[in-house]
Amino acid sequence: MVTSRGQNTINNGQQVCIAAIGDVHLRTELPSAIRDGLLELASSADIVILTGDLTENGWLPEVEAVTALTSKIDTPIYAVLGNHDRRSMRRREFRRVLAAGGVTLLDGDSTVLRLDCGIRLGLAGIGGYGGGFWPDEAPGLISTRFSQAVAVRARREAARLDSALEELRDQPRDLTIVTMHYAPTTSTLGDEPMAKHWMLGNSILGRVVDRHAVSLVLHGHAHLGNYCGETPGGTPVRNVALPVVHQPVLLKLGIDGEVKDDPRLRGVHARSTAPATFERSQVG
Repeated sequence: MVTSRGQNTINNGQQVCIAAIGDVHLRTELPSAIRDGLLELASSADIVILTGDLTENGWLPEVEAVTALTSKIDTPIYAVLGNHDRRSMRRREFRRVLAAGGVTLLDGDSTVLRLDCGIRLGLAGIGGYGGGFWPDEAPGLISTRFSQAVAVRARREAARLDSALEELRDQPRDLTIVTMHYAPTTSTLGDEPMAKHWMLGNSILGRVVDRHAVSLVLHGHAHLGNYCGETPGGTPVRNVALPVVHQPVLLKLGIDGEVKDDPRLRGVHARSTAPATFERSQVG
């Protein structure tokens, strides 16, 4: 178990503050508004979550530019790798740079973070993969060798997430957040063309999430998606890709599981394809 700060008695009004962003696709340096925004939110958050595609090409100078920022943040930082990060030809060194910059990578891993308010926060993460959402939420692809290979990778990644969540099953925790790069549901794919859905995530991830006691899922990758959605089983999902949210966001997850979204995202909510989710959350 990882321990952060002190321990206090939990009451019904307590919550976890999460600063989150993904898909910054950094080449040289972040725009000042994004950099300063993340630093400001991180200072008031309990945890920072980065949902992948931190870099454009997976090059070491790019990830070093990321950690030039993360090294200034004292709040615990957790991240997953995106498909652009996976382009790195020096993956071990890429991961080493992230760790040296204060970023804990979740790649089929899980942990429990004890916050100063006493909340025990379970964390699990995986990059994920494509594959599509048939038969749960969308038509299937024409069966080809390529689509079969994608399905194999999708099942493998989902199995790793399932294993990470199983490791949490017997650990005392009050809330659990799952972080991934690919989407576990079509409800956050927004304006993405249906023909691209198979590239953006898969329904197996959603099924894994719904088999476990998960409080919130954060992902990125779907640049034309919408912010707010849920899995078929009703687990809240938020797409925090930078092209969707336009800035780092601050979410509040209550001990009762209620999600309070960043009030700056009201306009983004209007694009959601999952209106039922809004009944389960509030902006504030």
